[in-house]
Amino acid sequence: MNMVSPWTSRDTLERNVPLIRLEDDADLREIYEFGKKLGQGSFGVVYEATHIETQTKWAIKEVCRPVAGSSTAKMLWHEINILKQVNHLHIIHLQEVYHTAKMTYFVTELCVGGDLKQLLQRKKFLTEDETRHIICSLADAVVYLHRRDIVHRDLKLENILVKNYLDEDDDGRINIKVTDFGLAVKTGGVGIENIIREACGTLVYMAPEVMSGRGYSQWCDVWSIGVVMYMLAVCPRRLCGEPPFVCKTKSKLLKEIMNKEATFTQPIWATVSDAAKNLLTCLLKADPAYRMSANQLLENPWITEHRLWGTCPCPPLKAHWTPRSSRWIQQLQTAGVTLRQTAARAPPPPPPSLQMV
Repeated sequence: MNMVSPWTSRDTLERNVPLIRLEDDADLREIYEFGKKLGQGSFGVVYEATHIETQTKWAIKEVCRPVAGSSTAKMLWHEINILKQVNHLHIIHLQEVYHTAKMTYFVTELCVGGDLKQLLQRKKFLTEDETRHIICSLADAVVYLHRRDIVHRDLKLENILVKNYLDEDDDGRINIKVTDFGLAVKTGGVGIENIIREACGTLVYMAPEVMSGRGYSQWCDVWSIGVVMYMLAVCPRRLCGEPPFVCKTKSKLLKEIMNKEATFTQPIWATVSDAAKNLLTCLLKADPAYRMSANQLLENPWITEHRLWGTCPCPPLKAHWTPRSSRWIQQLQTAGVTLRQTAARAPPPPPPSLQMV
């Protein structure tokens, strides 16, 4: 009998997200009362808003499509299509979308705690239990996505929102929400025939295979979880505050990620538990064939041996991580050789896209 997280078990059936066309932008002000500005990006502004009829608070992201451009507008509609397919406690909830001649408005659940990067800047440090709770919640969301053949491809501190810092609905713990699905992709499943080839994401969080030009799969998200965990530092008194690979130029950073392994030689890592460092080693395996899955992360001793209901969201699972089957590894290695042989006769792959920052 397979055991799943009680948080995942709260999922309901997939939803229909209303897409509503308005004649004028002012019409939306008759439905929602706009409040303070929560954030601003290159092409959009996020406001706190109150639904006038129900007095329910939401976040509204407004995007000017002509300013954003066609490629960004395409990503926005892609994000809508992905979010219509998901319904999970730790994935941002899309309530409805409004569309006018020039503007698109996304109504989502309100997260007043900012993102994880902002949380670290405010809080200065996280305890190991707080980090464990965040990583377990993140892995639970990624397991949910991967079971639906959705690969996020841009997991990072800035794309993990905090519902509330001390969330009354989550026993006073840090309640996270995965957001920004503009680069997410839905595959046909796991296997050689469903390899993804487009290089995209945020460079310091990108898995080596994404940059290789030889294709990758959902295990790229697990690498990103490892980078997030590394940056949270799993330290009761201090934060490392930096990714596992740091270089002054993007070209050098590419080489570091593809050719080196994460190390724990700095003095600060002496304060981090061996179980946490062992887990990081499994998450940051350069070869995806030997990298654990998100589900195996939930089964890791760092999670299972601290199974205190009220501090960790995931249920007890007996199995621990082992490398995937030799048949799967052989398939990947065979495909890798074939792709490398093909690449040797072709021009080198293009550098990562400008979406990498």
